[in-house]
Amino acid sequence: MPEPVQRVLDALLEDIQAGLPIRLDAAERYRAEIDDYIIQFEGEDDLLHCSVTRADGGLVDLEAAHRVVEPFFSVMPKGIVWFKPAEHSVHYYVGHDHFLAAHQAVGTR
Repeated sequence: MPEPVQRVLDALLEDIQAGLPIRLDAAERYRAEIDDYIIQFEGEDDLLHCSVTRADGGLVDLEAAHRVVEPFFSVMPKGIVWFKPAEHSVHYYVGHDHFLAAHQAVGTR
């Protein structure tokens, strides 16, 4: 797993387990750039939100967005992660508790 992905995943799992909100004012902790795409997480209540945009501001290819978030969501049961594509972004949503439980079950952390 690329270092930026592992860094963000570790931060997410650590903070969710500690009951801390995933806040945009700590954006760098939950942000990574992978293959010219920017992944940004946030979620202050029980819903974790991940946005994917292109670093150059261009149109987002849905399949490319799915590929760059795969390390975060591939352990999730199908149907648990909801996504909404747009021209310049794709947004993913999942419950904090489901995200943590799925990663704990496969031993990600």
